[in-house]
Amino acid sequence: MQIQKRSMNWVSKSSPWQEMEAARLKRRAYSQAALSTASAFSSSLISTANSTTDSVNLTMQIAVDRVRNGTTRKV
Repeated sequence: MQIQKRSMNWVSKSSPWQEMEAARLKRRAYSQAALSTASAFSSSLISTANSTTDSVNLTMQIAVDRVRNGTTRKV
């Protein structure tokens, strides 16, 4: 009795060139996603820094106005 390997071969294998092309496209998509994520993060960080600077400036202006007017904070 002999053991024979049988396969259906329904799915054809892709050529090495096609596998390299698919890998290249996956790397390209990953790098584009990473760049867009980094860009979004940096723009949100910059906008947060600008709004933080504005709030600090506003707080300092209120404090200076209180000192000039000689008033204290009302609770």
